[in-house]
Amino acid sequence: MTQIQVTKRDGTGEDLDLEKMHKVVFYACQNITGVSASEVEIKSHLSFYSGITSTEIQETLIKSAADLISEETPNYQWVAGRLINYHLRKMVYDAFKPLPIINIVKNNIELGFYDAEILDLYSDEEFTQFDTIVKHERDEEMTYAAMEQWRGKYLVKNRVTNTIYETPQVAYLLIAATLFAKYPKDTRMQYVKDYYDAIST
Repeated sequence: MTQIQVTKRDGTGEDLDLEKMHKVVFYACQNITGVSASEVEIKSHLSFYSGITSTEIQETLIKSAADLISEETPNYQWVAGRLINYHLRKMVYDAFKPLPIINIVKNNIELGFYDAEILDLYSDEEFTQFDTIVKHERDEEMTYAAMEQWRGKYLVKNRVTNTIYETPQVAYLLIAATLFAKYPKDTRMQYVKDYYDAIST
């Protein structure tokens, strides 16, 4: 049997790694009752073909989990939500581990998506504080419907290529930072934290 070739984000090819895919699906199902990683995988295998992109694989897994959402098995909504979260992280950070907020901000200023003024309003030290405030794991608690709303309507993205440049938690944090940017410097970080916690939970 010919090995299925996957086209990666950078355009290079590699063999389809089912073990890697299994780890992603297992992560999405972890600690969620009434769901099965193998069910998601079985449903998704039908759609693979040689030359498939890594993005298409992610979307296939998301659709497979979403198709399993029913009155009898409602918890697949969190599996599908986590699969979107994984996909967003790979797109935004080029890895699962989040980047420092300042890196994301500088990158998005360079791309023309963010206003450069935020770098004048907050110091490097304050940007480091943002990394202690933001709770990236909160994205894992969002349902499929919530994550679809985020990536469809609210996250900063290139509307032509559909490339997304922030995650929901980054957006929440930067909304808070923007709102309180002109508040007194000795108290504003507490406002940023409290507001971020309120809207992100």
